[in-house]
Amino acid sequence: MTTNFDLVCNQILSRMTLEQKIGQVLVIGFDGKSLDADFLEMVTNYHIGGVTIFARNVVSPAQITELTNHLQRVSSAAGNPGLLVAVDQEGGPVARLTTEKGFTQFPSAMAISATGDPENARLVAAIMAKEMRAVGINANYAPVLDVNNNPFNPIIGARSFGSDPMVVARFGVAFLEGLQNQGIAAFGKHFPGHGDTTIDTHLGMPVIAHDRRRLAQVELAPFKAAIQAGVAGIMSAHIIFPALDPNSVLPATVSPAILTGLIRQEMKFQGAIATDSLEMGAMSSTGWPVERAAPAALAAGADILLLNRDHDLHKTAFQSIRNALRDGLLQIARLNEAVLRILTLKAHFNLIHPNPVNVDQARQLCASPPHQAIALQVAQQSITLLRNRAGLLPLADSDKPIVIESPLTQGLAGILRATRLVITDQPSDSEIAEITAVSGNGQPVILGIANQTSNPIQSRLVDCLLAAKAHLILIAVHDPYDLMRFPSAATMLATYGSHPPVMQALAAILIGKVAPSGHLPVELPGLFPIKSGMTYNLL
Repeated sequence: MTTNFDLVCNQILSRMTLEQKIGQVLVIGFDGKSLDADFLEMVTNYHIGGVTIFARNVVSPAQITELTNHLQRVSSAAGNPGLLVAVDQEGGPVARLTTEKGFTQFPSAMAISATGDPENARLVAAIMAKEMRAVGINANYAPVLDVNNNPFNPIIGARSFGSDPMVVARFGVAFLEGLQNQGIAAFGKHFPGHGDTTIDTHLGMPVIAHDRRRLAQVELAPFKAAIQAGVAGIMSAHIIFPALDPNSVLPATVSPAILTGLIRQEMKFQGAIATDSLEMGAMSSTGWPVERAAPAALAAGADILLLNRDHDLHKTAFQSIRNALRDGLLQIARLNEAVLRILTLKAHFNLIHPNPVNVDQARQLCASPPHQAIALQVAQQSITLLRNRAGLLPLADSDKPIVIESPLTQGLAGILRATRLVITDQPSDSEIAEITAVSGNGQPVILGIANQTSNPIQSRLVDCLLAAKAHLILIAVHDPYDLMRFPSAATMLATYGSHPPVMQALAAILIGKVAPSGHLPVELPGLFPIKSGMTYNLL
């Protein structure tokens, strides 16, 4: 059945030049807090279809509102449809709109899942969406639908809702619905699944060698649920899946078998497919530079090509697509199909002719007290107490704890009114010796740890504290897998992140203002099974 959207979008497509069509599939980043001449050229002469906002572009709600209004005015004046203005706003460690820049910053996906309530995912996403929409952002590269079942995954971790595919599906669907019900296009990622890797795709190309049955049961299950729930877009992964593509050397991003055969034909997805950034190391280091990857991804079935900040590379991508059309490596019908999907997405979210946003309203809405209260509430529900053998928690009024404060746990000592010892991410031998000596006097010692696989010096500090019989309260503030390095620790918690609301929530748990109620969304092999978590009664 033909809809009004179809008619409008087909009419727009019929009037577009080849250059405008090529431009529509490009979504690019840029430097700076305002628009310079080089970027304006990309909008007016190369007709880009969208922009990705990075932390480097954001100062405040007022500034980003003025920036997005300017972007849309320039695009309209050039005769282009409205721009897709997207951001990576997952919560936790991946957030471009942060507390210090005047926005509400929420716990990570794994923290939300630790609460056990998918409605928290819906609520968090809805508030994120309201703040994004208030400043002129209309798309979010979230939720993460990867099933993180590899404890040594260097890039997903707490960005995932967990290791159970059904849990990831439930929380992922609630999150995407929270975004889209508030007018923000959601892009689930990273298809077909980035959870079982040990290589960061920003740096190299992983291979996931599971068979088709296992992939269907685990990796693909959350994406299937998201498609059934009407997710607007899906982002591809720069990962090789031999079981999904007979040409087993092709990354998913440039694989027709995966982007067309699997997601379009088998899984019946009709929304927009976006690539992960084509400038990432997984592609550039394995024979897929932008000039090769851009037309190949488009030919394989991608509709939106993401690129970062290099305008020369943006122009290279544009020209490589033009050349591929000329040489018969890419068909005009495939380009038209991609552009029509982009226009349909924009029409569905009222982005063909977007309305300007109001600076004063953005100031009032972003980081409002009700929004911050919900961020704190969800964070409190997520904190997971895993072990309390020494009975150190909750801290007694008579306790005078020592907080060993690293850059990731700044502010915790102040909230607790505790003695503060400051360390760097890579403490020296003299720092470790000094802290170990001070920590041996019977006071509770609170230490947040992160990234133990890549931070052996921090691990040595923990080993020294344990050897000194310090009354150590060990807190995994990045992802819970860090606790696996210290199985003998008597007191363990996981926070799944360390930004301000999480530190406030942690402090409330430590002093007994709030009882811990979170449960592990992942297994810690040899230490704790999935769903582990304990609490204590408060007087």
